[in-house]
Amino acid sequence: MVIVVHYPPQILDAYSAVPLTQSIIDTTRHGFYDGTSARFGSPEVIVAIHNRTEFHGLSHYDLRVALDAEGALAPFVVVDNHTPKLNAVWYVETTAKCRLLDASFPDTVTYPYENFTTWQIHIRVPDLPITEMAWSVGAGALAESVPLPYDPHDPQPNVYHMNVNWTDPKQFLWGGYAWVKANYSEVMWSTDPNLTKLIIPNPPYVVSLTEEAARENGMVPSWNSADAIGPPGEEVDLSAKYNWDDPRWPKGYPDDPGVMSRMTPTQRPKQGVWRPFSRQDPRPRLVQGTWNDTQIDLVGPNGQVKASTSSVVQDA
Repeated sequence: MVIVVHYPPQILDAYSAVPLTQSIIDTTRHGFYDGTSARFGSPEVIVAIHNRTEFHGLSHYDLRVALDAEGALAPFVVVDNHTPKLNAVWYVETTAKCRLLDASFPDTVTYPYENFTTWQIHIRVPDLPITEMAWSVGAGALAESVPLPYDPHDPQPNVYHMNVNWTDPKQFLWGGYAWVKANYSEVMWSTDPNLTKLIIPNPPYVVSLTEEAARENGMVPSWNSADAIGPPGEEVDLSAKYNWDDPRWPKGYPDDPGVMSRMTPTQRPKQGVWRPFSRQDPRPRLVQGTWNDTQIDLVGPNGQVKASTSSVVQDA
């Protein structure tokens, strides 16, 4: 039996700078849903939108200072009235990173009433999840993606985007994959150099689910590297690719009428196993989760809150 290995997602907090509207909620939720391939049931990032009235009308600098005072030191997102119009949000760096960038870019515009420069980027919503994950591991940086010399008060009308349609598998080439555990009989492997050369560094062999195993689990055969294959009878850990056209992964969003009704219980993905966090979070908040109904339980700094995948939470 093929078992999908679920990794607890990164939780990215978003704060509304204006009274929260349904259009802001929908734009943010749907953008993250697309940008994380959440339709397959295991997004790597979810957004938790906080509607705190004391934050309405604050500048991004003041939001950064207020959150730092609460011990919320991580990067965060700001949503506002421009979010639905531009399909964009603001991503604000940590204060420590802001100070580091200030030292690295001495020609940055500064303001005497601010103790540091708020480094931030106005970014298209579905582009943010994978962009932020890439930056976190050193692949690119915010400072490489904003106009220079940098001005923290620049409205950045030319929203940063990656020119990718995240719902098109021909464009989102690295999306729709999962780590799975499969029985030895459900896996095929090859040492064909025409296949191994496609993976860097070149592995000695590549593996894939068989046609039958892939079809039964809403996936397609896809050659990739894997952990070492043991003797027959042992499980194999490998990367597998979802079939974007399989009916168990309906197009659209969970809040669209009829989308969830098209998913029968037998079509829903099997419950997977949990793995440890892939990234450190200063506030351990993931308590338990089930992807079948896209519900997770979170614990925030002020107590427990509940959220749907790529959805909205209210502060406890």
